[in-house]
Amino acid sequence: MNATESKLSISDTATKSIEGGIRAIVRSNRPASAAGLCDDILAAGATSIAEIEKLMADLQTARDYLEAEGERVRRLTTRYAHLTQTASASVKIIAESLGKWRNPEPESISQVPCGEE
Repeated sequence: MNATESKLSISDTATKSIEGGIRAIVRSNRPASAAGLCDDILAAGATSIAEIEKLMADLQTARDYLEAEGERVRRLTTRYAHLTQTASASVKIIAESLGKWRNPEPESISQVPCGEE
């Protein structure tokens, strides 16, 4: 069970406890004291507000983490793009150099006199 599920189960427990108290008052057919009922409602509201604030803090933490990861991925992508451009340029230079070695230049062939072979 992760943290979110445990938070929900705690919230569900508090809600069920309050609902159980309200049901007990209704079933007993006794008039509920306004102060006691208001206190229960205020407690439930305070609990809900605290849970919402905690969830907001958790979401802010998750947002900060995702922004940091996004920035890290952008840096890595930029670095990778630069690396691939550099590698491509290097391969082009090497291919041009090897091409010159394979094909003898026409000047070197024409410099050999025809009668001296």
